[in-house]
Amino acid sequence: MNRETKDVVVLGGGISGLTVAWELKKAGVDVCLLEKSGTVGGCTRSEKRNGFLLEKGPFNVIVRDPNFETLLSDVANNTNVVSASKDAKLRYIYRNNRLHTVPTNPVAMLTTKMLSPSARLRMLRGLFLSKRSGASEDTIEQVASRRIGPEATDTIVSAAISGIFSGDIAKLSLPACFPSVAAIDADARSLIGYGLKRAFAKKNKKHTPRWRGMVSLNAGLGALTHQLGEKLGGDCIRNATVQSLRHDETGFTILYGCSGEKHALRARRVVLAVPVQEATRLLEPLLPRAAQQLSPIKSASLAVLNLAYNRSDVGHELRGFGFLVPRNEPTFPLMGVLFSNSIFPHYAPPDQHLLRVFIGGARDPGAVDLSDGQLIDRAQAGLRDILSISGKPTLTDIVRYAPAIPQYHLGHRERIAEFRKELSKLPGLFAAGNYLDGVSLNDCVRVGTRCADDVKRNLQDDIAIPNRATNLPCAVG
Repeated sequence: MNRETKDVVVLGGGISGLTVAWELKKAGVDVCLLEKSGTVGGCTRSEKRNGFLLEKGPFNVIVRDPNFETLLSDVANNTNVVSASKDAKLRYIYRNNRLHTVPTNPVAMLTTKMLSPSARLRMLRGLFLSKRSGASEDTIEQVASRRIGPEATDTIVSAAISGIFSGDIAKLSLPACFPSVAAIDADARSLIGYGLKRAFAKKNKKHTPRWRGMVSLNAGLGALTHQLGEKLGGDCIRNATVQSLRHDETGFTILYGCSGEKHALRARRVVLAVPVQEATRLLEPLLPRAAQQLSPIKSASLAVLNLAYNRSDVGHELRGFGFLVPRNEPTFPLMGVLFSNSIFPHYAPPDQHLLRVFIGGARDPGAVDLSDGQLIDRAQAGLRDILSISGKPTLTDIVRYAPAIPQYHLGHRERIAEFRKELSKLPGLFAAGNYLDGVSLNDCVRVGTRCADDVKRNLQDDIAIPNRATNLPCAVG
């Protein structure tokens, strides 16, 4: 059994783990990343095939966090950042056998046919004046119903949230999922007034982001994670299956298998950047109470299909971002569809359309277990009439995520706070991942950067105060 020693070992090569490892390597830390698959990136992967660019996971990103902007800048010399087309601003919701444009102004809200006349008035009234939160924690459904009414919540809010969390708004915690929105709910009587105040405040900000609006990379978002893996070089070990994590008074031992051989790594610090289920397994022997806090966190399952069609076989103009399906359309077989080459034209050849179809989530958790043929048939059934598709796909690509997106149900914030408290009892152990403080790429990069900063401070304290490595407090990203 081979044995090496590293200052820091990062377990997991998704965007969170890659961010931690890259930030540490930039700082000169002796770091190693272990990834169980043959490619880094987790679900953030892209593939070029027959003139198509196929996204396996996230499709686009709005650069909201300066840490994400920095990370993009680190790879911008090797891949180009591209902006979405103007057509991508058009978004639709499927309701009553047709696609409705998502209303973005008061006039559109009063005229949209996806809501009844009374629901339109209720939504508009709620935007101008509605009740603040009176509870410490509400579900997204509770807040939205109080603010804009139950029908708009069932139709617009449930569709929007399914596109982010693939979850059930009756169970998802607003403060955990969207803390800034929860803060607005606690403070503002008028959502319109609050929005106007924020808009004026933004004009006074000095920082101008390098990239505005919705962006991707010319080679897909997977190019970001690929480039980070390349920058790590030999410090990134792929096909490494972690079997166990052990701790003694001198540090950690990571036992893993790679290429049929058993290996062991010694580390002064370890970062858990694996999915929540794997983190629970590794923590169980070391910190059972920390594992106990993670074990109730469920994840939505999801199947993502890339389907290409001849343009001549598609009657719909496919102009826009795509459409989402609300929970009050329970018989419709799809969660949502993106018009890929309407958003980024280079994702498909000129004579083809490329669609990204989402099936599963909280509305259909068993869909991920369907066969390829069953998933394609289900997609075809949902697309045929609504998009006037007459032909069969010219290309199909299917990826399944059984544990896909962690669900931040009521009590999530308290659970994570207790988890961090328990984790701090084992100095040198850190965590990063999409089950902590947000599921978006911005969130994962922010959490990963913060975790790397915590590790660097911990290592500096170790150098400044010799022989105290095993007695240092541990902050968690």
